[in-house]
Amino acid sequence: MPAGDRMIGRTSAATMTDRSAEDFAVESGIACELETGSDLAGDDQAETELDHFLDHLDDIDREQRYFERYGTEHHHASPMEPGELAAPLVFELGNIRSLLANWAFVQSAMSIDDPDMLILDYTRRMMGFLLFNPSPGTIEIIGLGGGSLAKYCHQYLPDTSIIAVEIDPDVIAVREQFFIPPESERFEIICTDGAEFVRRDGRRCDILLVDGFDKDGQPAQLCSSEFYRDCRSRLNPGGILVVNLCDDHWKHGSILSRIGRCFGYIIDLPMKIGMNRIIFAFRDEQPSLDRAALLQNACDLDHAHPMSFSSLANEIAGRIKSLDHGPADGIDSGFYGAQSLSMASLWTAG
Repeated sequence: MPAGDRMIGRTSAATMTDRSAEDFAVESGIACELETGSDLAGDDQAETELDHFLDHLDDIDREQRYFERYGTEHHHASPMEPGELAAPLVFELGNIRSLLANWAFVQSAMSIDDPDMLILDYTRRMMGFLLFNPSPGTIEIIGLGGGSLAKYCHQYLPDTSIIAVEIDPDVIAVREQFFIPPESERFEIICTDGAEFVRRDGRRCDILLVDGFDKDGQPAQLCSSEFYRDCRSRLNPGGILVVNLCDDHWKHGSILSRIGRCFGYIIDLPMKIGMNRIIFAFRDEQPSLDRAALLQNACDLDHAHPMSFSSLANEIAGRIKSLDHGPADGIDSGFYGAQSLSMASLWTAG
C-alpha cells in the first residue's frame, strides 16, 4: 500500500514527538552509528534524505524535551533500574521517522515513503546471510524494535517463515506506527526474553538474527557463552547466526571469543564508520562457497532486491581468510578482531 494511503503526517522541518506508549515506544535495538554514503542501499535519494536527517539531529534540545516530560533536568534524573527502558523519543524530518535511544542516538530509522527499505547500513549488512543461503525456510529475529529486518524479510522473502521476539510489550504495541505487517501463518511476534526463547522454545530455524539491546548496550543474557551455545543448538544444519554488535570496537573481543568457541566458522565484518560490527557464525563446517559462487549469488540477489548484494559480497569476500591455527586461549581485541580462536577458525582480514 502506498505511504499516502496510510494517512501519515509529514513535517517540512525537524520535529520531536514525545508520545505515550500508545503511540510510540523505545525500540529494543541499541543506538547505532549511521554510515552514510554506503553503496549498499542502491537509492541515492534515500541517502540524501538520510544525510539531511542526520544534519538536523544536533538541533534537538534533549535537556528541554526531558524537562517538559519529567519536570526535572536529565542529569538530575534518578538512575534507571536494571532492565528499565528509557522513555520514547521520536524524531521526524521530511521522509524519515526515527526512534532515538538515550535521548541522543539513532536506533531506528524508517522511510515513510518506503517503510520496508533498509536505510541503516548495519541492517543491510545483516542481510548478507542471503549470500550463503538465498532461500531460508525459517528466520528468527531477537529484537523487533521498529521492525526493519522483519519488514524487509517479510516483503522480499515471501516463502520464508519469520518469528520476531521482543521483550518490551510497549514496542510491540506501536508496531502499526512502523508498518510492521500483521501476524499470519508465516509471521509471528512473541513477547518474551530472547535468551529464554532460544533456550526453551522447541522449534529450529535456518537463520537467527540477534539485534537486541537495552539501555546499557548488549544485554548480558544475549552475549553469554550459554546463549551462543543455545543459538547453535537451535539452528538447522547449515544454519547461520548473525549478530549485530554495537559498542567501542575494543570491547568486542570477549564476545567474538565466545561466539568463536561455540561455532565452527565466523566472518567478522566491522563497519568502516561507527561502532557496529556484524558477525556471521556458521553452525557447521566452512561454507562450500568460493568467491566466484558468492559473487554469482550476489548477482542473482541483485535482480530480486532493492539493495546491492554485489557490493556486500565483495566486502565479505575481501575479509574471508581461512585460518588453520591450533587452539588458542582467546581472541585479539583489536579493531580487526581475532587472529585465532579456540575450537574455531575465523575468517578475517589479515
